Amino acid sequence: MAETEALLIALATPTFNARSLRPIWKQIADRLHSACADGRIDGDSRLPGEIRMAEIFGVTRVTMRRALARLQQEGILQARKGVGIFVRPMPLRYRLDHGSRFSDGLNQPGTKIGAITISLDRGEASAEEAEALRLAPGDPVIRLSRLRLVNDAPVYLSRKTFPAAVLSSFEAVFAVESSVRDVFHAHGIPTYQRVQTRVSGGFATEAEAGPLLLSPRMPVLRTLALNAAPGGRIIEYNLGTWPLTEVELVLTPHTNEQAGFPDAD
Repeated sequence: MAETEALLIALATPTFNARSLRPIWKQIADRLHSACADGRIDGDSRLPGEIRMAEIFGVTRVTMRRALARLQQEGILQARKGVGIFVRPMPLRYRLDHGSRFSDGLNQPGTKIGAITISLDRGEASAEEAEALRLAPGDPVIRLSRLRLVNDAPVYLSRKTFPAAVLSSFEAVFAVESSVRDVFHAHGIPTYQRVQTRVSGGFATEAEAGPLLLSPRMPVLRTLALNAAPGGRIIEYNLGTWPLTEVELVLTPHTNEQAGFPDAD
């Protein structure tokens, strides 16, 4: 913290340009953005509190709050409830075509990977789910929502839908190992193949922002993916959300026909 504060004092030393040229809060945001981007402030560093930051830059708390809010919206900073404001680390590189386990896509030895099951329930297929899974609207489906963490930071929110008729014992098997791959195996599906992946951009909804610890309307990447069992039966419809500033998604040519979706475990 002492090193970070010393650097902030250095950033605050140069005189600001006239307000008429650019608002002071934007000039502060520019300086902080530059220092985070070029590595002068390390990723995952905690900044001093808002009051101290205002003192360092010689501005009011309102001005400082606007600068910090802008950087949170841009994904440079992250507010962690009850802890403080942190600089986001450099983005992870994640291969979407890696195989069947989430950890395989990171290819970073020593990385701590975790998972939180947000919900697991059954219902009737929506029109969108029915079309993706090649079911009739209203057919029974199983929905699983999970949050993936890397080094305790949330990086991926997935909402998966499965045909209940194919995976009748889903809940019982999943309760043992929390593994979708094991669920497939238990239902006679030893391998599965990715048949479609789409990537698009957008802004976090409140439902996405909460689990990912983002501010609503922050930029995100969204993935839509389909898994098929041998023979072509679609067994998984997966909608994923990734914080834009934390993950770089990589797509490369793949020749292994047995490769599955990311995070299939």
